[in-house]
Amino acid sequence: MWAKRSMEEYIKIAEIANKLRSIFQLWGYKEVVFPIIEEYSPEIRKGTKFAYNNLFYLISPDVTSRILKQFKDGNAKVFYIAEVLNGDVKGEWQAGIEFIGGKGLGMYLEALSIAITSLESLGITEFYIDIGSIEVWKELSGEYWPKIKEALIKRNFEIIENIPIPKDKKDKMWELFNFRGRRSGIEKLDTIVDSIEDPRVFIDLGTVRPLPYYTDIIFEIYSPQVGKPIGGGGEYEVRGKQAIGFVFYLNRLLSLYRPKDRARKVISEIDPKKAYSTAREMVRLGIPVEVRL
Repeated sequence: MWAKRSMEEYIKIAEIANKLRSIFQLWGYKEVVFPIIEEYSPEIRKGTKFAYNNLFYLISPDVTSRILKQFKDGNAKVFYIAEVLNGDVKGEWQAGIEFIGGKGLGMYLEALSIAITSLESLGITEFYIDIGSIEVWKELSGEYWPKIKEALIKRNFEIIENIPIPKDKKDKMWELFNFRGRRSGIEKLDTIVDSIEDPRVFIDLGTVRPLPYYTDIIFEIYSPQVGKPIGGGGEYEVRGKQAIGFVFYLNRLLSLYRPKDRARKVISEIDPKKAYSTAREMVRLGIPVEVRL
């Protein structure tokens, strides 16, 4: 069983979610919400499966796969904040965006810019983003891509060593497997890093995320203070549209969160009527208040 969290930690998770919601909205994204329970579909990932009235359902499944299933046509900029179950009763709070209908360099820069400004809004500045390319590996791997993908996900080059491919290809794969820097010689990746102009963004050709729908560019977000990725995403296609999305794992952001609250205007009036009349005016102006009678 996982460790129970305190009320203070749950309050912090809500604060993190609210700050991310504010940043996502500033970038022009609209929030999408789904019911907790969804009828089972093989297109939808995760969630806890159960049967009711001869039908199968999922409790709190993966949100991205629900968005992709619901999407019909046009373009979309949406975000979500939700708890996702991992097949049992253990949940993980997530916040993410999906940009459907983007094009080329601008699409990558937008996703990375949103991720960077989101973390900075939480007072998190010590992080790095590693960008990789699935297409680079697919072109080199050919028919062995599924096995090589397994090796990359597990970060185990021995799996590649046991595949019957020429030595020169293995040498090239070893070079890619260990590459991390800001200039790779791969034009697409180099252009993204050059254009984002942030020293915390790197090219890591050994980075591959396990989700099946990613088509090429993927990225993971790390902090030196946390042992697992604090977020990640990548590009994909839906109904013929190019798209990109990413997710933050809110439970992992807890230890990194550095709140910077605005100064709160304290209203201390003997007359409650006057105090709360003043407070309402302050709130209408967007000023944080605290009434002390």
